[in-house]
Amino acid sequence: MIDFGNRLSRLKDRRQGTKERVLFENNMASYTNYDPRHQENYELLAENAAIKYTIGAMAEVDPASTKISIDEGDRVANTLISLLRTAGIHAAKEIQGSVALNIHIEGHSDVDMLILKDDIILVQTPRLDGASCYSTDQRPMVDIIKELRLQSELKLTSRYHQANVDCSGNKSIALVGGSLKRKVDIVPACWYHSHTYQQTGEKHDKEVRIYHKKEHALYGNHPFLHIKKVNEKDALYSGNLKRVVRLMKNLVADMPDYKKRVAKKLSSYDLTAIGYEMNEQLQCPIYMSLALVERLRTHLFLLFSFKSIRDLLFVPDGSRKVFDSEDKVEALGILYNEVSDLATSIYKSLQPFSNLQYDASTLVNKHVYF
Repeated sequence: MIDFGNRLSRLKDRRQGTKERVLFENNMASYTNYDPRHQENYELLAENAAIKYTIGAMAEVDPASTKISIDEGDRVANTLISLLRTAGIHAAKEIQGSVALNIHIEGHSDVDMLILKDDIILVQTPRLDGASCYSTDQRPMVDIIKELRLQSELKLTSRYHQANVDCSGNKSIALVGGSLKRKVDIVPACWYHSHTYQQTGEKHDKEVRIYHKKEHALYGNHPFLHIKKVNEKDALYSGNLKRVVRLMKNLVADMPDYKKRVAKKLSSYDLTAIGYEMNEQLQCPIYMSLALVERLRTHLFLLFSFKSIRDLLFVPDGSRKVFDSEDKVEALGILYNEVSDLATSIYKSLQPFSNLQYDASTLVNKHVYF
């Protein structure tokens, strides 16, 4: 059985930071018994620990904490853009990733910031308006973005000398420590105007090409289309898509290391896609959120059991299949078992004297008000 006391403790540490960290950040003595962290709604529920954990694992992180992550990302990106300008490089910034979608599960979450070459773009040809394409910089775009990457490394290392600036990542430069309140990942890239974007002019149809340092190559990404599609479906189902994604991410975070190493083959992007394809199974009122556990359990069971169903699953922007490697299928099996264990544990907490191993209707019909 799951130790929900331990799970609740880990969940609180993840969402608000450890007691020691919060005491330190507020210049308070670390040896005090006082816990400055506030109690969240899920902790105040008149329910058992299994239900408190499940509702808490679905809940968004404190918006004030999320704002700090976004503000830190903006601050670092704006500083870098100004520094790049002194080297004659014009760039713009955009946020992407879990924080942008509000599906992050850590209060002190890192934030991904795209740094995009802003005065030269890649265009899918032939241009639909018939215009010619010309640039004063005749280098291949991959070389131009390599320069953006190298200059970003130089400027960030010099400017944030008290922080740890890790330039070893192939797609991002990671900054942590020093004056930074959050870890910030800087992702050098360029714009790509596809035929679709040329037709619509809508931001969500804009694509980017991210620079891969080791391979000296540009890789396509559709961050704004992904964000738009996930936000639209989440709104359609009253926030339940993001609740399911956060639940899966918290379950992975609470796995023992030997399971987590395998389960992490499914990225946050993949988990979002899995939740996205639940469709009408996401429909339920907020006071029946436990029904989402049972519906997720069924969804994962079908995906794991039938390759034909797995093969139909694409990421929200349609750019690739979710299960594009056998490692991800193994990860899916571990995730299914974890969700199944959670569902069974919730059932046992509600029906401790039942002779049944599990009855889905107990979760589906349970009301939790908060």
